[in-house]
Amino acid sequence: MFMLAPDCDRDERRSKAEEPNSAVSAEPARQRKILHIDMDAFYASVEQRDAPELRGKPVAVGGSRERGVVAAASYEARKFGVHSAMPSVTAKRKCPDLIFVKPRFDVYKAVSLQIRAIFAQYTPVIEPLSLDEAYLDVTENLKGIASATQIAEEIRAKIRTKTGLTASAGVSYNKFLAKLASDYRKPDGPLRHHPENGTRLCRDVACRKIPRCRASDNGENEPARNRDGARSAGADLALPSRALR
Repeated sequence: MFMLAPDCDRDERRSKAEEPNSAVSAEPARQRKILHIDMDAFYASVEQRDAPELRGKPVAVGGSRERGVVAAASYEARKFGVHSAMPSVTAKRKCPDLIFVKPRFDVYKAVSLQIRAIFAQYTPVIEPLSLDEAYLDVTENLKGIASATQIAEEIRAKIRTKTGLTASAGVSYNKFLAKLASDYRKPDGPLRHHPENGTRLCRDVACRKIPRCRASDNGENEPARNRDGARSAGADLALPSRALR
């Protein structure tokens, strides 16, 4: 689990001396506590859970025929460069021992409902992104727990106990950084880290990992670049301002 905090105290009150004409000091803005919970290789992990003979092997959920597409890949398969949305023939070429499994969406939906029931124990403010990930606002949570990190740890533990699956969690003060954080140390995101600000994480993030950032890829393992040639957010920030217009 990776946690990001702001680089300064944004809740500092302005003194009456700064606003001599104000009768009442402005109330401090409450800092949000946002979690991004992301299941690890969800579809493939469910298949490996239910079929012990698949554990530790490269698995792809999807059709194996010529026009088939990979819906999900286990971490063992990802080591060979197999990933979701990849044509099955390409995946098989990259990993000759790849095992294809037909998707069972009814099972995935049932497991997803179990996970969301766990979320609902902590907050009613849940924004599902898909069957396997969601944002949670735990600023004011049902358990009265002050630490968002503690909530994330409890949720991950309950998911493992209830479903036998692992999840990664990102903790931050906005959704963008929470999502980046959850992806930082997958799978099972065990890392606790509290940097001074979000810039430290963003600096080395590949452009292709930033939501809505369209980057081209050469089809192999070459890091994707944005249209100006930057491979990371840090490199993008270093470009001349005219290049970013």
